[in-house]
Parts: sequence; structure tokens; C-alpha cells
Amino acid sequence: MKKNTFIILAAGLGKRFSNKLPKQYIKIGKFNSIEYILNEVTANKNINSIVIVYNKRYIENLKKLLLNYKKSKIKLVEGGKSRQVSSFKALKAIYKYNPKKIIIHDSCRPYIKNIEINKILLLLNKFDGCAPTIKNVDLVRIKLNNRLYESNSDIFLTQTPQGFKYKKLFFAHKNYKFTDSKDDIELINNDKHKIKFIEGNKKNIKITYKKDINFFDILKNKKIQFGIGYDIHPFNFISKKKLILCGVKINHYSLEGHSDADVGYHAVCDSIFGALGIGDIGMIFKNSNPKWKNANSEIFLKFAKCKIDEFKTSIINIDINFICEKPNISKYSNKMKLNIARVLKIKTSQINIKATTNEKIGFIGQGKGIAAESIISLNYD
Repeated sequence: MKKNTFIILAAGLGKRFSNKLPKQYIKIGKFNSIEYILNEVTANKNINSIVIVYNKRYIENLKKLLLNYKKSKIKLVEGGKSRQVSSFKALKAIYKYNPKKIIIHDSCRPYIKNIEINKILLLLNKFDGCAPTIKNVDLVRIKLNNRLYESNSDIFLTQTPQGFKYKKLFFAHKNYKFTDSKDDIELINNDKHKIKFIEGNKKNIKITYKKDINFFDILKNKKIQFGIGYDIHPFNFISKKKLILCGVKINHYSLEGHSDADVGYHAVCDSIFGALGIGDIGMIFKNSNPKWKNANSEIFLKFAKCKIDEFKTSIINIDINFICEKPNISKYSNKMKLNIARVLKIKTSQINIKATTNEKIGFIGQGKGIAAESIISLNYD
């Protein structure tokens, strides 16, 4: 073992999780918590070796998952009766290798990023220890004698990974009189050592209860993108064609436009193109192109669906708003939802359609046209 060692504390039983298998071995999607950590850390060139502290009851579970990490330098150390004892056993196991810096991380925190690990390692050039914290923004009440009392003090929630100069922490453990410390930073948080507290990551949650699994499953998604679409067309009071909104034919004046002037579909398309960052409907389907003359706007929406698939994303929800004096949109909203759901292959429950008037103001308020706006959220898995 060389300069920087990463220690994963995975010996806990997680009694509050209420499960036969400890939480660190529970699958969250494709991986369990330990695997999420290893997937990140094994790719970090600044980490020279890894130590996993385990509970002997689950050694076979651990060995099985480690088959996917054969090339990594991973040392296994049997844990103790408390977190502090387990941590010290890991430190003693690597003493002969004389590491310079160590990172200690709880196995129940799967959302870990190398950029944060590397930041801590860099700070250890100046400090003896480093830990991320989150300033609590909620009102804190402390329970005393079965009553809750408000606390006016600033509260900081401490996370892992925590970094240390190896020898500083080793001797702090060796000389500590107790064995019930909640984390390693507690052992050197005194006047003898230089400690740096940095801003933590709110996504770096500690999985404690079963409901935390679902929360992490949402957090691990790479990103959510939003897009806004807007379209407006005037009525054609002469044409015998019917009004078309989101593919639904309505017995009302039609709208003027190069295609079928479906402002609903056009707004949805524009919101999709905006969320994907590929321009707008006017750029992709130019009104100067005779190919799109009187075209069914469902063609545009199907193209938008292909782009969603191409970008490997999915729709979370769509919110559509019509602005008009007439017709009464609520009569046709269910049919509109069915059309959109069919083309985009989503559930109608993911679509909301509403309408408002323009209070007799302006072009729309005078009943001369219809506008539609759409907001969409896309999930990048």
C-alpha cells in the first residue's frame, strides 16, 4: 500500500433499516451501496489502495460482489463492536504500509464523487483532518424530559468521506479513552490539530431507513432538463376546415398556418426541442418548405419522440396551457391527453391540460386566435 488509502466502513448491521440483509448490501437499481462507492473510487488515480471493513456474518456477500473488482487492490479487515473500533482496526491493518493520507467513508453513503475526494486529499496538505458539513436550515427542537425545546444554535450535519493525515488519526485513536465516537473527526477535533470543515453535498445522503432507498434512486439520476414551448395562430373565419388542437378536431373556426396550425402540438414540440437543446420547430420544420404545407402536426410530434429516444431520455411530465376565449378546452382535454400519450408513449397521468382566457384583452381577448404554451421535464437516466 502506498500514499493514499480509502477505507470503507461496512461492518454495521443497520438495525434501524429493519432488514435481514444489511442496507449496504441491498440493491438500488443495478448496484448496492458498496458497489456504487467502489465504481467511483476504483477509477480515482489518487487512491492507491482500498480497505473494506466487514462483518464476518456477511463475508460471503462481500466476496461475491468483489469478483467484479479483481484488478483493484482491496484489503479486507474484520470489523469490531463499534464504529470507532472498526475504524481503528482498519488503521492498524495498514500501519506497516505507512500510508500518508487516508479517506474514511461510511458504506451507507452511496452518492460519492471523486471530485470531492480529490478536494479533501488536496486540503490534507495543509490540515490534519477534513470533513464535509451541511448547515441545517430547519428549526431544531431538542427533547428534554418528554418536552421539545427550540434550539437557537447553528447546527451542522457532518458527512463522510472524511480525510486525515494517517499518523495523526492513528495516534488519536490509540490515545482515545472511549470507544463510542460517532465519527473519526471527533477524535482530532481539538486544539492540537488543524481541522478543515468544507461544504458538503446534499445528495450525499446516509441510507438509514428503507424509504431512503427510493430517495437515493431519484438522486442518482444524472439530470433533469426543462423546456418551454409557445405557439400562436389567428383564426381563419373563411375556411371550412375544423379547428385542430392536439390532434382533436373541434367544430370551430380553424387556425391559419403553413401546416394544420395545431398550436397544442406545436407548443409541445417546441418544449421538447428546448429541453433537448436542438432549436425550435421553426428551424426544424421551416414554413418555407412546401413539404410541410397542410401537414398533420402529429408528424412533428413523432419526430420529437424520436429525438427523445435518440438522446436516451424520458418524459417526467408535460403541462399545457391554452389561452383563448373559445372553444371550451375542458370538453376536449381528455381526448387531447390520449393523443399525446399515444404518440409520446407515456401515461395520460403525466400530462396536464388547462386553459385560461385573456380577459377580453388584445388579439386573443377579441376572439381572433389561440395561443398555447407547454412546459416539459425530461429525465436523463
